This record gives sequence, C-alpha cells and structure tokens, in this order.
Amino acid sequence: MFRSLVLVSVVAVLSALAAAAPGYGAEPAGQKGGAAAVTVSRDTLVEMMLQLEAMQTEQRRLRGELEVQTHELDKLKTRERELIADIDRRLRELEQRTGAAPAPAASAEPAPARAGTPKTAPAASASEQQQYDAAFNLMKQGLYERSVKAFREFIGARPQSALAGNAQYWIGEAYYVLRDFKQAIEEFTKVLNDYSDSAKVPDALLKIGYTQYELGAHDKAREALNQVIARYPNTTVAKSAEQRLAKMKKEGR
Repeated sequence: MFRSLVLVSVVAVLSALAAAAPGYGAEPAGQKGGAAAVTVSRDTLVEMMLQLEAMQTEQRRLRGELEVQTHELDKLKTRERELIADIDRRLRELEQRTGAAPAPAASAEPAPARAGTPKTAPAASASEQQQYDAAFNLMKQGLYERSVKAFREFIGARPQSALAGNAQYWIGEAYYVLRDFKQAIEEFTKVLNDYSDSAKVPDALLKIGYTQYELGAHDKAREALNQVIARYPNTTVAKSAEQRLAKMKKEGR
C-alpha cells in the first residue's frame, strides 16, 4: 500500500513536469516560469525518490532485526523444551535405580526434615507410564495448556500412581512457564500437601520461592528458599535456592 501511494505521488509529479514543460498548454515555449516549474518539480521528484529509498532501507533493516529476534525466540523455546526433557530423564534414571519413584522424608510443615527413611511407592505400570509420557510429550512440544489437561486427566484416573506427584509438579511448571504465577503457586503447593512423599517436593518448594519472587512477594520468596536450604542441605535444589537468595540480596530485595 505504501509503495502504491508513492507511485501515485511520482505519477502526479511527472504529470506536473509535463504540464510545466515548454509547449504544454497555452504557455509560450521558453517562458521562464515554465522552466522554473520544471526545475522545482525535478528536485521534488528526486527528493521523493531518495526518501523512498531510505524508507525501503529502513524496512529491510527492521525485517532483518525481526528475523533475528524470531530466531532467538525459537532457540529459547527449544532450549526450554530440552531442559524439561533433561530433568525428566534424570528423574526416570533415579526411579529405575530404586525400582520406584524416590520419596525423601519431607513434610509440608516448616520444620526441617533431614532424618528418616524414604518411603517408596509401587513402580508405575506400563499403561501408567504410557499415559504420563503422552502428557509430558505435550509439554516438551510447548503445548502447555494441553499438557496441563492431560496431566490432570492422568491424576484423576490414577490418583495413587507413583507418577501422580510428578504429574502435579509439571502442572505447576506449565503455569510457571505461562507466567500464571498465582495458579503456579497453587499447583506447586498441592505437591507439598497432597504428595508429601513425592521426589518432586524439594523442586516444588524451590519453585514456590521462585514464583513468589516473580510476584514481588520477596519475604515469602525468602521464606520458601530458606526452607529449601534447611530441609535439603548440600543438594542441587539447595544450591539453586542459595543462588536466588544471593541474587535477591544483590538487587536489594
């Protein structure tokens, strides 16, 4: 549309040139007024052409920047899916070594829970694993809303499954990625309250701290992160909590 308007303007200028040219209409040939009009019109045409070229150059630059940003966004989405897949793969390996979903002795109460023998749940059946994998694959594809629905269906059909706590955790993760932080906290809290024997309790508590941080509730974020450090010292989640607390301190939060 822009080019069409410019072309119309150019045609108009060309018409003006023709009208002002010697011999056009009743104006005598060689008259000074006509020559001056031709000169002005030519200058105007040149200026318009230069402006058009500048606009086209800017358009190409902007298109290039958009392509770069789109590429970077695609890379981030791919990296996000790879990280999610890697976390679940590591969890699977741990489950296979123990023969069941691992469950550290952790309570939803604020007091640290360092001692105790981990409880174990029956290993997931093949059909349970298949349904769980189908829901998780949706998340790896970035189809977060669909994965939430699939995980909820899994929990509804198999509430006692060894993978139910994992499924509940990934529901919280999906909402976290979608930046629905209030819903994410609600879902992560369900892991602590409804699946206190799940191996995902430490991760859920850590993500509650992260989510409170995103909401600007820094006191609640510190409380959750400090609980992670107290309950699960010398673990990956504890180190992550320490890093976030250090970041908050640096930011003056």
